[in-house]
Amino acid sequence: MTTTKTKPAGTNFNKYAYAAFVTAGILFFLVKDYGQATIFLGIALVFDPFKVAVKFNSRPTWQRVWLIAHLLVNFAAIGMLMSKQ
Repeated sequence: MTTTKTKPAGTNFNKYAYAAFVTAGILFFLVKDYGQATIFLGIALVFDPFKVAVKFNSRPTWQRVWLIAHLLVNFAAIGMLMSKQ
């Protein structure tokens, strides 16, 4: 009798964490709490929503554009926060 062991398919926790932090950042923008919005959008980038094993330069163009745009939005939020004070 031959048995094969299979690994259970792991869920990508990063996608859910990324979505949660981006959603929180947007909600804080809507209530005009730019400090919290900046923090949550910045932390969201830590949770890469795409395949983590792929290097940045090897990713499809749309994924690189998405992540760079997210970073630019975060920099804009920091600018808004700094100009408000």
